[in-house]
Amino acid sequence: MDPNVRGRPSEDEVGTARFAVQSSDVLADMRVNISEEGSERVIWYKERFLADDEIIEHFVENGTSTILWTIHRPKRGWYIRLRTPSFPPDVFIPLLPLPQTSPYYLDSALTFACRNPPPFSLTFSPAPGPEYNPGEQTDAGEAADKVQDAATHEYPPTPPPLAPSVVVHPPSPRAVQPKLNGFEFKPPPGRLTTATPPKAPITHFMLSPRSGTTPQQAERSTLFARMFSALTANAPTHSYSFSLSPIPDPWAPVSASTPGQYRDAAPSTPIPLLTFLDRTPVWMANSVSGVIEIDMKLVRSLGVETGFYLAVALTYLDFVSDRESYLAALND
Repeated sequence: MDPNVRGRPSEDEVGTARFAVQSSDVLADMRVNISEEGSERVIWYKERFLADDEIIEHFVENGTSTILWTIHRPKRGWYIRLRTPSFPPDVFIPLLPLPQTSPYYLDSALTFACRNPPPFSLTFSPAPGPEYNPGEQTDAGEAADKVQDAATHEYPPTPPPLAPSVVVHPPSPRAVQPKLNGFEFKPPPGRLTTATPPKAPITHFMLSPRSGTTPQQAERSTLFARMFSALTANAPTHSYSFSLSPIPDPWAPVSASTPGQYRDAAPSTPIPLLTFLDRTPVWMANSVSGVIEIDMKLVRSLGVETGFYLAVALTYLDFVSDRESYLAALND
C-alpha cells in the first residue's frame, strides 16, 4: 500500500470533499487550477481559448489530459452552454437566468437541469439492443430540440443504438448444403423482447451568490480581525462566494386554484450540493482563490460525476466575477 494514502477514507465514507481553487499567473490562457485541499497536485483545470465567434473554455482532467467539458460563450451577446465531447452536435446544457416566478429568484442567480442516471445494475440480459432504424434520426433530432428548450439534458448521454449485425456466409460444399438446409435456426426466446429501461428523473439546480462569512466564522474571528474588518468596511470589496443547490422545477406553472401561493409561501432553504468560499485578497486584481466544498453523499445519490459540478462551478465563478458585463449583454 502506498504510505501516502494509508488510512485515507474510502469514497463511500467521505461526507464533504474540499478542493482548493487558484488562478494561474499566466493571463494568456486564464487558467484556473483545482487541487485537493492541502495538496499542490492539480486534479482538474480550466483554460480559455478564442474561436471566431465564441469564447471556449476546456475543463480538463489533469492526470490524463482529457477534456471532460467545454464551456461556450459568445464574443457578443449572452449565453452560457456546457458540452461534453460525447454529446451529439448542437446538444448542450444551458445555464439560464432563474425565472422571476421562482421563490428562490435573485438578480444574479442561474439555473440548469440534468437527468440523473438510473442506479447501475449487475443483471445481464440475453436480449440484444434494438436494431438500428434510420428513420429514428428525425425523432432524435426533435428530442434534442426539446431537450434544449426545456434546458435539460440526460447525463451521461445514452449510448447510440447498436449497429445491425453483419452475418457472413462462407461458401459450403454442395454435399454439406442439404444438411444445413435441414436445420431450423430460431433466436432464443429471451431475445424476442427487450425491456425498456425507466426514464431517469430530472433534477433542477440553482447557482446563487452567498455571503462570504457565516455566523460561525464571525464568532470565531479574533478581536484584531473584527477591528480590521471595521476599518475596511467602506473599502470597495467584492465576494464571489456562491452555492449550487438542487431546487424544485423553477419552470413549473403556477396552479390556478391557488393564486399567489407559490410566490407568497416562504421557500425552504435549499441544501447546497456545492459551496465556493471566496478567499481572494482584496488587493489582488484579475485573480481568484478559494475553497470548494462538495457534499459527496448528495453527489452519489444523484449519480452524476463530481467533475460536472466543478465545471459548472468554475463557469458560474466567471459569471459572478464579470456579472455586470453579462447582465449588460443580456439586456441588449
